[in-house]
Amino acid sequence: LSWRERLRIAVDAAQGLEYLHKGCKPPIIHRDVKTSNILLSHSFEAKIADFGLSKAFLTDAHTHVSTQAVAGTPGYVDPEYHSTYRLTEKSDVYSFGIVLLELVTGLPAVLKLLETGHILQWVRQGLAQGTVADVVDPRLKQQQQQCDMSSVKRVADLALNCTALNSNERPTMTQVVMQLKESLQLEIVNESSTRPYGGGLDINHSGTTATTSISLTELSGPSSR
Repeated sequence: LSWRERLRIAVDAAQGLEYLHKGCKPPIIHRDVKTSNILLSHSFEAKIADFGLSKAFLTDAHTHVSTQAVAGTPGYVDPEYHSTYRLTEKSDVYSFGIVLLELVTGLPAVLKLLETGHILQWVRQGLAQGTVADVVDPRLKQQQQQCDMSSVKRVADLALNCTALNSNERPTMTQVVMQLKESLQLEIVNESSTRPYGGGLDINHSGTTATTSISLTELSGPSSR
């Protein structure tokens, strides 16, 4: 997947979560946002799926849902929700931040073979010691159409903001959508300036069904780190 395609997927998924939080009455918390719960059509339109763990607020005025047990997928669960059992919109924001890190790096949320153990710690460490080029999926750097690193950096920073330990410091999904659209526009401008004769995107899609979920194989290929 090219960087532009990844951004389009991110924007679509973010808009889906924004609708759950702001468009539904009462608001709904998905509670299991992860790459495998983002389905892609043949045209790479992304949809949020699997609402088996979702929770709705009792009324529009409520800001959280108290649960008796923590549910979700390891690696994506909001630490604040894990410790307080209080589910908020920002719980989904945290999980989506992990998804963004996967789109940037091509790595899974849980890194079993690395000392850091989790993608968030790995990215934080990589950015502290280097630049976004040190954590970006190497496949993006190898593509003929070079992606705009300033766009990648904006998304990496957004992902880190989404995964702030204090939920009050995280953006809303509305803010996430706006920032992702800005990053997508940067990439579109970059493509226009480096591809003077235009041309379509090279989409390598081998799926045979109407929808498929995001795959780390699709993101990084067999040589992913």
